[in-house]
Amino acid sequence: MTVTVHQSEGGSFLEKRPVFLPSLVWLLALAAALGAIALRGFTVMDVLPVAAIASIPAVLGLIFARHTEREWVQIVLMLSWAALGLLASLTMGFMPMALLFIAVPALASLFEREKVLEGTLIAGLIAGLVWFAGRQGSLPAAPSLGAGVEAWARLAGLAALLAFGLAALFSASVRRKTRRSTSRTLWREGVNGGLFEFDAKEQLIGTNKQGVAQYSGNIPERLVDFVAHSEEETLTFKEAIDTARGTKTAQTVSVSHAESGKIANYTLRITPLDSQGFLVHTQDRTEDETQIRQLREQGETALRDSTDKTLFFAGVSHELRTPLNAIIGFSDMMRSRLFGPLPGKYAEYADLIHESGQHMLDLIGDVLDLSKIDAGRYELNYDTFDAADVIRSSVKMIRPAADAAEVGIDINLDLDQALLIQADRRAVRQILLNLLSNSVKFSDKGTQIEVDAQAIDGDLELSVSDEGVGMSEDELARIGAPYVQGEAGQMSDQRGSGLGLSLVRSLTELHGGEMKLRSIKGEGTRVKISLPLQVE
Repeated sequence: MTVTVHQSEGGSFLEKRPVFLPSLVWLLALAAALGAIALRGFTVMDVLPVAAIASIPAVLGLIFARHTEREWVQIVLMLSWAALGLLASLTMGFMPMALLFIAVPALASLFEREKVLEGTLIAGLIAGLVWFAGRQGSLPAAPSLGAGVEAWARLAGLAALLAFGLAALFSASVRRKTRRSTSRTLWREGVNGGLFEFDAKEQLIGTNKQGVAQYSGNIPERLVDFVAHSEEETLTFKEAIDTARGTKTAQTVSVSHAESGKIANYTLRITPLDSQGFLVHTQDRTEDETQIRQLREQGETALRDSTDKTLFFAGVSHELRTPLNAIIGFSDMMRSRLFGPLPGKYAEYADLIHESGQHMLDLIGDVLDLSKIDAGRYELNYDTFDAADVIRSSVKMIRPAADAAEVGIDINLDLDQALLIQADRRAVRQILLNLLSNSVKFSDKGTQIEVDAQAIDGDLELSVSDEGVGMSEDELARIGAPYVQGEAGQMSDQRGSGLGLSLVRSLTELHGGEMKLRSIKGEGTRVKISLPLQVE
């Protein structure tokens, strides 16, 4: 069984015109009193002027019934009833006609709460002044209206006042109830998503427009049937309700079900109320879940494409090494004149073939190593060795290129300090060779390259400094990413792959270390590598 519960907006007739009913009841009471006078054989014309005066505040109430939210209208109506009480007290005696002053706070109760205090002060002040003036004998003599008229006026006034007060109380009650209902409805409509309220017996008692739309007007009547898409979700929802009851805290569950052939996803928040009921707040997460699923699929596709690309580079690089090694080997045989002398020009070409092949092999080696790192397939072979030996051998290997470029290399090692390290010897040598070759490539003739190494706080601090062309801050921000070169690298005759520093950073981080780069345009570059001495 399903029901649709939705509270209407706006206020009722009495809420919009609170003074209408009391004013009408006052006039009807006066009319009834006139009718009673006529039935008893009295002359109606004798009391008609008094009745006309007594009806003025009620007539004003009917006239201004649509505008009681205005401040000046409220003041006019309260003063008119206070004036009626004053006039009745002066013409027919203070008692019991002073009771008419009660109409002022009764009327004020139909407006804002603070108006009750204002109405009470107005009525009390005027009544007090009349009483005090009467005690002092300062009031003028009351006109003679006749015993019959005065008796009728007193009785009719008190009866009408009683009816007026009851009508005012009823209108005020309706107004407060309507305002609470309207406030609750507005609060529900201000919530983003569906909002459903269940009573202590778990019966639906209210919702908002979004809730009606989410269930297409067919909302489950009972709380336990609110989720009926699957047995598992129903069980989860019941457990959340029990937890909310036991802990007095809100609980959240996620559900999904098919709607018109599509999967709809909702988040339900169950909040227990002091009345032993529950609020269920539902938010449609279908679009969010769709976007998350699409992003996840795109991420998986991108990762798969990246892995495939990395493996492709690794495969191609590996396959290229075989013919390159043959080219380098044959050109080396030609350079060494193993099978006899070569004409001068051929000997020069053999040297160029050997140098180009070796350069290409180095580039392919960098691509292959970085591809393995990106694919997570680069394995470090840890060994304990003296880092000083690797530094000296690496400098020895790069020395011919440095001599050809007329660049000096100085090694600064503390001979009294052991540089034993647990690391991959080949990777450490590759780090040094890349840094040294970069420094040689971008150093001016006659400058020096400094290689420093020392053990500090459990780390091997290794730095390579040169006095080369250096880099700007913008270039520094981009250097270290794969295939990115500085301005000097792009203009150099010895163009590389842009993988040198990226490979150095990756190999360093594989060891759990850190690379820092500092460079000043036109002054040189310093690369500092920190490697843990011991494997954790």
